[in-house]
This record gives sequence, C-alpha cells and structure tokens, in this order.
Amino acid sequence: MLEAIAGGLAALLTPQALLFLVIGVLYGLVIGILPGLGGVVAMALLLPFTYGFEPAATLALLLGAHIATIWGDSVTSILFSVPGSAKGLALCFDGYPMTKQGQAKRALSASATGALMGGVIGAVFLALCIPLIRPVILALGPSEYLMMALWGLTVIATFSEGSLMKGLIASLLGILVAFVGMDVVTATPRFTFGTEFLMDGISFPVAMIGLFAVSEMMKLAIRGAPIVDRTLVTEVSTVRQGIGDALRNWWLVMRSSLLGLWIGVLPGVGASVAGLAAYAQAVQTSATPERFGKGAVEGVIAPDATMGANEGGGLMPTLAFGIPGGESMALLLVAFIGLGVVPGPEMLSKNLALVFSMVWIIVLGNILVTLIGLGITPWLARLPSLQANLMVPMVLSVCFVGAYATRGYIEDVLVAVVFGALGYVMDKYRYSRANFVIGMVLAVMIERNLHISLTLYGNDFLLDRPIALAMFVFVIVTAALPFVRTWRRRRRGGA
Repeated sequence: MLEAIAGGLAALLTPQALLFLVIGVLYGLVIGILPGLGGVVAMALLLPFTYGFEPAATLALLLGAHIATIWGDSVTSILFSVPGSAKGLALCFDGYPMTKQGQAKRALSASATGALMGGVIGAVFLALCIPLIRPVILALGPSEYLMMALWGLTVIATFSEGSLMKGLIASLLGILVAFVGMDVVTATPRFTFGTEFLMDGISFPVAMIGLFAVSEMMKLAIRGAPIVDRTLVTEVSTVRQGIGDALRNWWLVMRSSLLGLWIGVLPGVGASVAGLAAYAQAVQTSATPERFGKGAVEGVIAPDATMGANEGGGLMPTLAFGIPGGESMALLLVAFIGLGVVPGPEMLSKNLALVFSMVWIIVLGNILVTLIGLGITPWLARLPSLQANLMVPMVLSVCFVGAYATRGYIEDVLVAVVFGALGYVMDKYRYSRANFVIGMVLAVMIERNLHISLTLYGNDFLLDRPIALAMFVFVIVTAALPFVRTWRRRRRGGA
C-alpha cells in the first residue's frame, strides 16, 4: 500500500503531469464561471487532447479541470446569483445576500477553503475505503434510491419561508416541468404539444440559467442600480475572515463532507442533489436557522465542502465497479478506455499506483484551486459594484451563450428567457425558486426508481426491502422536524 501511495505521487510529480494539472485548473476555473457549462462540459472538451500522454498527466488534466469548476460555479453564484451549473445552485441562497451586504471577500474565501477541506476529506476517504465500500453499494437498489429522493423533497420546508403552501406549489410546478418530454419508462410523449424540440424535455441547466441568472438581471435592469452600491454599502470583510469561518466551522465541514461522500458513492444521484442536501442539513442542525437565506456564512461553507468531497465519493464506484458516479465520471471512464485501463477489481490490484495518483490529483488540485481563488478574491469582489448598464448586457450575453452551448439548440435561448420571466414573477410574489428546482431535480429520479421498484418487488416493495423501510421511517422523521421545531418555538413564545 505504501509503495503504491509513493508510486502514485511520483507519477504525478513529473513536469508534464504538473503542467497538465495547472492547465486543467486554470481552464476549469474559466469554464466553471460560464453559466450552463460546468465540469461535464469542461471534461468533454478536453477528451480529444488526452490521447498519447502519460496516464497520470491525462488524469491530472481531466480531474484538475473538473475540480476547478467547483469553485468556478461558486464565484458567479455568490457574486451575481448566477449558478454556473446545477451544483452551484445552493451557493446562491446565502452567498448572494452576503455580497449585497458587502461581504463578498468573506463568502468567496470561505467557499474556497470549505471546498479544499471537503476535497481533502474526500481524497482520504477514497484512499482508505475502496476495499470496504463494495458490500454497501451492492446492498442498495432502486427502492433505497427512491427513499433518498423522497428525503430530498423534505427540504422543501427549509426553503418555504413564510408559506409552506407556496413552497409546495413551486415544487409541484418544478415536477410538472420535469415531466415534459418522453416518459422515462414507456417513452410516451408528455406535454410536448406536438413539437419535436420538447421531446427531449426542458434542459435543467437552461431552466436554472433562466430562473436565477436572467431573472436577477431583469431585477437589476428595472432597479437601474448596481448589485452593490459602494456609496451605500462598503466591502467590510476580508479574505482572512472567510478562511477563519471555514476553520471554525470544522464540524459542519466534516458533516457536509461525509454527506457529499455518501451521495457521491451512489451512482447517478449527482452533485446538485448533494449541494441542496448539504444546505438543508446545515439549516436543520443550526441553533439559529432563521439566519439562513439572509447571509449566513454556514450556508456557503456546507455546500462547497459537500461538493469538494463529492468528487472522491464519485470516483469510488467508478474505480471499483466501472459504474460512473455521475456524468463527469462517465467521461472519465471514456478516458480510461483511451488509456487502456479497465476499472474494477483488476484495477485495484494491478493499477493501484494509478488510483493513488488520482487521490493525489484531488488533493493537489484542490490546494491549487484554493490558492488561486484566495489570490484573485479581492479583484473578483469588485465586480458586483459595476453599473447596471454594464453588468446586465455582459451577464445576459454569457447566459444566452451558455444556454445555447448546453445542447446546441437555439430554442434553449428562448426557454431561458421564458424561465427568466417565470423566475422574476416567482421572486416578486415570494414563491420559492429553490423549491421549483428541487422538484425538477428529483422528479425524474423518483419516477424512475418507483417504476423499477414496483416492477421488481411489487406493490409491497417496502416490506421486502428492510433498508428501504428504515430509510422511509427516517424520511418521515426528517419531514416532521421543521414542524416540531415551529411548534416548540410557538409554545415557548406563548409561555
């Protein structure tokens, strides 16, 4: 084992591998900041350039770019409430309010430090637990995934500030939008209105660009003032303050990292679910949950720590079984084929040094991203003070390019505009856009796993799957917690 660890590090410490890691990180930061792209697009565009090089150098380029997109997503989410991709969504809830309060430096540095700590935890987990995780993954099936998706719906109450009914309506609207297109089981067209474009459904990144980015720019154009007016709000935070926040909240980082690892290990769940779940558990375990959504730094640290650790978890099923933990890991499998590497038990015995090279890439890549991020944070924090007549056309042009780039359809630009208007109306009348996104993300996962569970185990599948039954009880308890806390708070207030 020690020999494989040393061999993996030695393979990475070559001039070619280190150069590729730096190139991948810089490239990934740029791609991560562009709305609608993210790690999957970053890796896909790099695949043609990975042939003919050493395996460690190739993996350094791919994984370095993917790791860098995590913080790249966070930048636009925090500064402009424009998530670079689905996994950056949770950063909008508290990162953007911090920016408007003159705490952009604090939010960005806390985000970078939290991602570093989560990434290191994920790498250590990957190194230690590869031999132990096999029975856990094999014990889970569609019924258990269904319960996890249902648990994700319990966070609706977290984002339903003021009116739970409005939160439920927003979630149901998101579920209806997710059902546009072909049925995942029967391939029956739904809500397509006879148009070929809608047969593929509504692209989630495009809808998210509209809901958050375009709607925020509409608000900015109507207001006619910059996001942060320096004559009224001055930058009161420092980079050192954000680093200290992440270190002080080490227990939150640990919990969020473990959650990210767990979700990363589960094939097909995805980092967007991990970010939302991390934010929800940060709210539910906080002694002062009322601060969230108004600029709580914990709401920035938890999602980033989770997404940093998610990469280590996603590599687990990819390396151990050849089952991709997500879209980006599926592209990594393509790179393995080009390198002549076969994932699975054989890789863990014959190519163990290459596995540890990936562990070292995660660690060094996260360190490099954090150092660059902390270095450029003071300059990035100035961007929200740009005048609206400069900010709106600049951000909208990037958003529309990102919307088109997701699938190459010009109609997606129109979809982004429509969802921008929808997001503006929802925000004006206080319907939670976060709940809309949660419903849209989880609807397909719930539908698919429910169909498979009923087909395999019948109507009583919960009774045949003890783990799923235990998870169902956990879902009920978790869903009841916000209501119990509200009841206790009212009881104390009455007393």
